Amino acid sequence: MLFIRFTDVPKDGFPNYERLPYEEALLLSTQVHQEAQQANERFASEFRIFDDADQLVYKGTFQFGDPTYPNLYLQLKDRIPRIRIRKEDATKKILLLENLERLTPESYKTMTTSAIQQQPDATHISRLRRGQRRLVYGVSGVSLLLLGALSVVQLVQPDPPSGVQAATSDWQPLYEAALTGETGPLVERLEKRKSLNDEQQQFLITQYVEEQDYDQAVSVTKDPIDVETIIMQSKRFATNRQDTLQAFQAVYPTDEGTFDLAILQKDYRRAVSLTGVEMTTARKEAKTRAYIALKDVTKAQESVKTINDEQLKKQVATLVQLDEEIQALEDQKRQLSEKKDKKELEKLNASLEAKQRQASSLL
Repeated sequence: MLFIRFTDVPKDGFPNYERLPYEEALLLSTQVHQEAQQANERFASEFRIFDDADQLVYKGTFQFGDPTYPNLYLQLKDRIPRIRIRKEDATKKILLLENLERLTPESYKTMTTSAIQQQPDATHISRLRRGQRRLVYGVSGVSLLLLGALSVVQLVQPDPPSGVQAATSDWQPLYEAALTGETGPLVERLEKRKSLNDEQQQFLITQYVEEQDYDQAVSVTKDPIDVETIIMQSKRFATNRQDTLQAFQAVYPTDEGTFDLAILQKDYRRAVSLTGVEMTTARKEAKTRAYIALKDVTKAQESVKTINDEQLKKQVATLVQLDEEIQALEDQKRQLSEKKDKKELEKLNASLEAKQRQASSLL
């Protein structure tokens, strides 16, 4: 779980200095935020985010009444990816984003305000092509135990970037053209910018990968893993994901790319044998499915402990039950073989084959 503590919200009844579960803090802060907007009030409040081990993982300030962000989640989603931290601490940022995605109701993720809609330079390009691209900040579960086990890095909220108030008339034609498939002008404009937000980077990387210009794609963030991640996540590559990843991997090989490619090729033994792979939520789930496909009961049970996907948990539980039933049938079969009871043996063989087919069809 995540917890939030606000320190100075000037409203009677608001639980200042109390550590609230994230969902409750999101609800209460959104209500106060909307009330402040209606009353034309503005005030700032510092807040801190803690994990369930009471370790500080983020601190920042929320501007109640300010129309820039409809709620705290949308501010965090926009600000956190921009924070520059050491590469070895990147996992902490990923885990925080994953938990925010998992814990936030869908209705809060799609809230909009007129102020945001009038500032295309400040919005994510994915608002234009929702679902087209996304870094692997997975929306399924993640184990907070991993976050607690890592040394905590305080993600300090940066100031809003300069240039956010770019004229709508300047950018709107480029966005509209991109919607119709004419992405060239928008690409050229973004290439001239000195700094890009997360979604703009993803947009450029997607375009370069489609053109097989892998050097340019990697130059956007200087990290081939970012490119590999986008190839795995973007719906644009849904029909040719394996070929695209294989081509990119041939030029910029990474451990993560090797793992993802093995999963796509259903080479599960190779996938689970790899070490040194950064295990995001998506990869943890893929590895668990690989163990299920291999009918490795012990490894599947261990792997699913760090996952909050209920369907996967049920599949592993079913695999465990089927494995126990298969073992029992095989014991009976051995006993019958010694007695040479052919009719009973045929029945057992039929039952055993049925259980084995059921185990094989779990995925």
